[in-house]
Amino acid sequence: MNDDVFSSLATCDSETTQQIASVLHSRKQDPTQYRMLQRFLTAVDVTSGPLLEIGCGSGELLADLCDRAPAATVVGIDHSVDLLRMAGQAGGTAGKPKLLAADAHRLPFADESFSTVLMYTLLSHTPDIRSVLQEAYRVCRPGGQVAVLDGDYASADFSLGPHDPLNACVDAWRAQYVVNTHDLRSLPRLLKAAGFQLKQAGAHDYTAAHSDYAYTIIDRGVDSLFDSGTIGKDLARSLKDEARRRAHEEGFLGSITYRFALARRRPSASTTPPKA
Repeated sequence: MNDDVFSSLATCDSETTQQIASVLHSRKQDPTQYRMLQRFLTAVDVTSGPLLEIGCGSGELLADLCDRAPAATVVGIDHSVDLLRMAGQAGGTAGKPKLLAADAHRLPFADESFSTVLMYTLLSHTPDIRSVLQEAYRVCRPGGQVAVLDGDYASADFSLGPHDPLNACVDAWRAQYVVNTHDLRSLPRLLKAAGFQLKQAGAHDYTAAHSDYAYTIIDRGVDSLFDSGTIGKDLARSLKDEARRRAHEEGFLGSITYRFALARRRPSASTTPPKA
């Protein structure tokens, strides 16, 4: 299991938090990423609440939830107070979400509080997926739904051939920013183990050419290699330049598979989830 900047954001310095907020913003501005998210939300049917997003970050998803369910209570939690401050400015045109600093492994809500629980690129950064899913089960109402969209970041490939140096940058990025590289491939099984009834599961392919978000993956990987002393300043600059050259000239920079699942808590289900 890798270290992961996201899982320690509650104690990170402001510069790191600002960097992550910038990454999240660039992801939402990516047209392909945005279309994928909208397809996911349409499948979930987030038109009524109350709705809970666990790990809301700086609020990129919350604005959409407020717009899609204008009459519903929308709640977002995150363990980073700094990101929550940014999320406070991200309400949709229909209203503002309620925000709370909290740990996804110990949600500060009563049993059966929400009709829908969403997790968007949370579990790949969560040290203990099972306990988070058990908490999601506990606060989900009988008959309610849980929806997950996350990156299968082990699938990230930014290569044009064997031994491609850009994939070394992706490896370095993954080591610093993703704690769970393969667990999302078992998402249906993990949801069932938590007590949910699986309704739908599948995958979306994200392919990037000229994309500010995709550049952040390469850039963060390069910075990690440079900071560790693995490469020097000239090579670091060249690798970032190569990523941008490829995007413009080759029309391909990289691809990542994203996995999604929609599950329900049975109407007569017990409040206590199964033991992991």
